[in-house]
Amino acid sequence: MKKMLCLHGYGMNSQWLQEWLWPIEQQLEGVVRFIHAQGPIVAPTEEVRAMAARFNAVLPESRIGEGKNWCWYRADDAKPPIYHGIEASLAYLANIVATEGPVEGVLGWSQGAVMAAILAGESATIANSPFGLRWAILCGGFRPGDRRFRPYFDRPLALPTLHVLGEQESEFMRQQGHKLYASFVDAQRLDTPVGHIMPVKYPAYMKQISAWIDNQVK
Repeated sequence: MKKMLCLHGYGMNSQWLQEWLWPIEQQLEGVVRFIHAQGPIVAPTEEVRAMAARFNAVLPESRIGEGKNWCWYRADDAKPPIYHGIEASLAYLANIVATEGPVEGVLGWSQGAVMAAILAGESATIANSPFGLRWAILCGGFRPGDRRFRPYFDRPLALPTLHVLGEQESEFMRQQGHKLYASFVDAQRLDTPVGHIMPVKYPAYMKQISAWIDNQVK
């Protein structure tokens, strides 16, 4: 069975993303195994609340609290930002791939899409990359800002990608999503009628994502 790495967004956890992706996972049962990784860095509660407010998101209190909110890195306010802790996250993901892989592709949401883009960039440009990805799904993401990873995107990457962008996202996030889309040669775009969230309430869009994955693993 083919395997796909799944990376949640800032302030989330692996179970939360798994709930979102469950319809896709059901449609691909017996075809693709979803490996849900959890960020190893704690996301402070006050930052999680601030992030939700920034995206006009209603975040239930049951989603916030000790042991519930994690991330892949902490970006500082420098220009360009430094992604603190990302080295540990990359090592953690490399270990998952080494022990549970090989992994064909990756799906990342929001900050997880940034991580997925980094893994895709490394897979496409470094011969001995521990990830060896063949494709990626980047949802609500943006190009990595940390200068350490910019060389991956000096030229468009040939790795096949599906970019899931919410039509109700802010103009800034739409622009960032388009920049990420332009970073790949073999890229497809799926515009969904939502904001900064996966189209979990729109089965037709979730089916399009599962169909794209199914096409990649055939």
